[in-house]
Amino acid sequence: MGSIMHRFEFRDPRFSCEIPVQLEFDDSKLTARCTEISYKGMKVEIGQPLRANSFGKVSMSREGQTIEFQARFAYVRETQAGLDLIYTSDTDRKTMVDLLESVVAVRGGRVRSI
Repeated sequence: MGSIMHRFEFRDPRFSCEIPVQLEFDDSKLTARCTEISYKGMKVEIGQPLRANSFGKVSMSREGQTIEFQARFAYVRETQAGLDLIYTSDTDRKTMVDLLESVVAVRGGRVRSI
């Protein structure tokens, strides 16, 4: 009987936040609230169930500018969803790093490790 190798990867740190966001998926627009954010994605509170694996975009306002990322609904529950962010450029990546730094500064560096 052979041994089974398991692959273990650490998850990116998640930061608690309260960021209003706009979601555009499947020809629908809705306002939601981001409650956790990481470099790879975000958890959002939604008012209605949506379809998992939908692709679209998420946008938010920061310092008077609109930030926008391509995204995929990785999972959907009744009132929350998990978004995987899809970076299309180095500028997108830099924008997210800047956003995370501002969230950490506001939240005092509190990280949720799950």
